[in-house]
Amino acid sequence: MRVICGKEELSKGIQTISPVASSKSTLPVLSNFLLETEEGKIKLSSTDLEIAVKCYIKGEILEEGGITIPAKRFSDIIKELLSENEINIRSDETNQINITSGKSKFNLMGISKNEYPVIPAFPSENNFTIKRELFASILKKTVFAVSKDAQRYVLNGVYFILEDNTLKMVATDGRRLAYTTANEVKGIKTQAKIKVIVPTKAITDILRLLSSDIKAEDIKIGITGNQIALEIEDITFLSTLIEGIFPNYEQVIPKTSEIKVKLNVKDTLSAVKQMALLTADKISSDRSSAVKFYFNSNILRISASTAGLGSGEVEMEIDYKAEPTEINFNPNFIKEVLQNIDEESIIFEFKNSLNPATIVPEKDKNYLCVVMPMRV
Repeated sequence: MRVICGKEELSKGIQTISPVASSKSTLPVLSNFLLETEEGKIKLSSTDLEIAVKCYIKGEILEEGGITIPAKRFSDIIKELLSENEINIRSDETNQINITSGKSKFNLMGISKNEYPVIPAFPSENNFTIKRELFASILKKTVFAVSKDAQRYVLNGVYFILEDNTLKMVATDGRRLAYTTANEVKGIKTQAKIKVIVPTKAITDILRLLSSDIKAEDIKIGITGNQIALEIEDITFLSTLIEGIFPNYEQVIPKTSEIKVKLNVKDTLSAVKQMALLTADKISSDRSSAVKFYFNSNILRISASTAGLGSGEVEMEIDYKAEPTEINFNPNFIKEVLQNIDEESIIFEFKNSLNPATIVPEKDKNYLCVVMPMRV
């Protein structure tokens, strides 16, 4: 194989696929990425057996073929080469890779492409299109609530429900829940309801791809029995799904409330951040980890107190005329919700200090978060 590429184009391709290459795998070939020619194009692929990414880059093909290349070493070499020089990559039957650019020459040992895992093609069924910005937005609005407890593996991802041209996403760790809906889904070729759990690592990698220099407005998503795939421009992303049954999230969402109040997002977020400075940096049920929301006549007082550290409070003027009441929260849970709301105001509802509170944007009724209070 012999190909010639520009540094910018090659670097862009490497940045797309190399984060997936596994440096800790017991299979040496998984520390490599696959560079090969395919139907007159140069293709780069990488996988850790759970996640795979492949993309096409521009370049000149002088000789067809393919080779797997040590991902990190190759990436470090390309970074140091001068941008004005083209990069010539050649491999031979002994799996030796020659890299030349200007007056720079490198030799690396690769592994035969025949030893590299086969990466599945994009599924031809159960696929649909959605706006790139919308998809990235609803992912961000849910992924923060995913559980990090490996023992609760079905909660270690975002739950996708696809039906009637609507995509719903849910994430929960048992203490908070995020739920969002996108109605602008097109091209669904099945009438069946599709329910899958997409792992957190896949969501993180998808968000990385969607935030890169991509001009496409739409992305294509395909779902099979055990895999989800995304196609955007010349990039294909695939991930295995989490097997298991996601809990009944609808039971967690409160149906009634006693207290309903409108709060300014910016002011509330600022107050919670200030009081978080006076709480213990841990998740526990004691007072040192909580911020108190105290509602009184047209006043919300957000406060925190930790023995040996200090105390503080912030007062906010609000429209509140019910009986005085208070409720305690882990400040990080409230912060993460508010940071994902791009409106000026939220509607904050709860029944009492022992029951979960719901937080919804004032205008966007397709997004809802539930946060369990802390008992202190």
